[in-house]
Amino acid sequence: TLLSVYIASLDGRIVSALVRGQIREFVLGIVWWMTVAIPATYTNSMLSYMQSKLSIQFRTRLTTYIHDQYLTNMTFYAVGNLDDRIKNADQCITVDTMKFSNSLAELYSNLAKPILDVFIYNYQLTRSVGFEGVFLGSLIVNLSSVVMRKYTPSFGKMVAEEQKLEGEFRFRHSRLIENAEEIALFGGQEIEKTELDKSYYALIRHVNRVFRVRVPHGMLEDFVIKYFWGACGLVLCSVPVFFKVPGLTSDMSVGGRTEGFVTNRRLLLSSSDAVGRIMYAYKEITELAGYTSRVNDLLEVFEDVKAGRYQKNLVSSVSTESNAEMLKGRGEVVESENIEFVNVPIVSPNGDVLVPKLNFHVKPGVTSQFLSLLYK
Repeated sequence: TLLSVYIASLDGRIVSALVRGQIREFVLGIVWWMTVAIPATYTNSMLSYMQSKLSIQFRTRLTTYIHDQYLTNMTFYAVGNLDDRIKNADQCITVDTMKFSNSLAELYSNLAKPILDVFIYNYQLTRSVGFEGVFLGSLIVNLSSVVMRKYTPSFGKMVAEEQKLEGEFRFRHSRLIENAEEIALFGGQEIEKTELDKSYYALIRHVNRVFRVRVPHGMLEDFVIKYFWGACGLVLCSVPVFFKVPGLTSDMSVGGRTEGFVTNRRLLLSSSDAVGRIMYAYKEITELAGYTSRVNDLLEVFEDVKAGRYQKNLVSSVSTESNAEMLKGRGEVVESENIEFVNVPIVSPNGDVLVPKLNFHVKPGVTSQFLSLLYK
């Protein structure tokens, strides 16, 4: 930020020397301009590098934690077979975690640094055009920001819903590959095609709706940030040229006015860019909220299945209250040499209760009797 302030001042001096026809000052300014470019370009590149490293660190720590939760106590089995809330754990662990980490790492460049820029640039502008002008400009920016926030759609919920639909679409393809033999045997390809098309077009309808919502919102953002704020900035930069600001001394020659205008204009553009990034950060934060919701739902499901709390979409016969209540209960496992079932329900993968209460006792050495029982 300090380099940007210095470059703005240097830019004004170079243009002023050009207008005045001072070749020595002009050449010296160009030399300084190329000298400052070295630390400036290094700083910008390192900011991008550190943001990428931060994103990788976020993803590494989060993925390690999720793997620890996912691959202990048979959580991976329970999530895929005993619970219906997460149908695409693979996407949540890979894609959603990556997008969450990237979005979280971008908070610095989208929010923290622009706020610092606004304070420093406005302080420099106050010294050039006066406090009243900067205060009035800030008031206009804040009022227009309130209007933009009021008409900003809930992008966070839209992103979360889009990721959910993407996951369901991928899950159906994974299920097709996993059960390809059974589907081919029973000729179920048409049914699977119908389900795949239904899942895909549900995703496309939602994406198109998001696109339609972004058009008017993008128009409003561009009009306010690029044009309206730009016009206000030009008016602000013209104040020292057309009016005498109390407490400020400035060179009123052509070169002096040119230097002041170019410097203030560059500072104002940088300040407007910072404010614009803060405004855009609101949208980024809502998208981060959507990714956070997805990752949080995944971790909550992990905790629930570890504690034996499952949520299964009940179909056919298990829609009755008695069977639904039966599925909520968890039995007690006791290690022993014998095999004994006491009031154990036999439940199909889709939640149908095949046997309400099964009781039998198998002792060592009576395997044939046990197999006969299972056959019957």
